[in-house]
Amino acid sequence: GQQKRTIGCHRRGDGQFKGPCGLFIKGDVMYVADSWNHCIQKLTTGGQFLQKFGQRGSGQREFRYPRFIIVDERNRLIVSDYDNHRVVILDQAGTWLLTINGNVTGSHGFQHPQGLALDPQGNIHVAAYGSNTIKVF
Repeated sequence: GQQKRTIGCHRRGDGQFKGPCGLFIKGDVMYVADSWNHCIQKLTTGGQFLQKFGQRGSGQREFRYPRFIIVDERNRLIVSDYDNHRVVILDQAGTWLLTINGNVTGSHGFQHPQGLALDPQGNIHVAAYGSNTIKVF
């Protein structure tokens, strides 16, 4: 098929990306895990910037290379935070609701979470690149 449009460019500003990895569309809203800008950007599917969450760091509302994002049935944003070794759950305003696992090793921990999926029961499945596992929460 033919390309219909390009959204964003290689920059650090609103609606611009450096290493976009994950993308999730719900209705006419697009959520982008903007890895090298260490944030989540929310845009219309037409490319109009709406909101940005996060900055580089390891605290609440901070990310280190977010990779993937999904939105659950309650409209919560679920983000794999790659270099912080955690999955975070935010509300639509970007308020931090929950951190899953954190920087833990062993049978219950994971390293470098990437892919995310929800099953029909609402469980969160996490593909953990560094620990070579799929974790279910």
